[in-house]
Amino acid sequence: MITPTSATDFLSHPELQPQPTPRRRARIMRTQEQWKALLEEFNTSGLTRAAFCKKHRIATSSLYRWQQLFEHASNTDFIDVTGPLVNAPGSHPVSVRDNDWQVELELGSGIVLRLRTT
Repeated sequence: MITPTSATDFLSHPELQPQPTPRRRARIMRTQEQWKALLEEFNTSGLTRAAFCKKHRIATSSLYRWQQLFEHASNTDFIDVTGPLVNAPGSHPVSVRDNDWQVELELGSGIVLRLRTT
């Protein structure tokens, strides 16, 4: 171990000089819309995931996680029931006057969910 005896000893021995602490980057909080825009840019950029993330200072794990979240959200089955009812071919016509229920879902175990507009 080196023991400094004078101020010049500090200058001649770099291991004795205080080391700067590494700076942490400020965490950037992005909205879903900002992540969607980044993902669209990534998809059209032609860059690898690593190159794109380095360019935008994003963790590759974050980009991957948001890709998975948006992919899962787009794969969910969604049926819009706010429009007018359309009869399936070969089925009997649905008349709101005859039956004020417009949507009826049999959920099993004797549970029926009925939705109506009026």
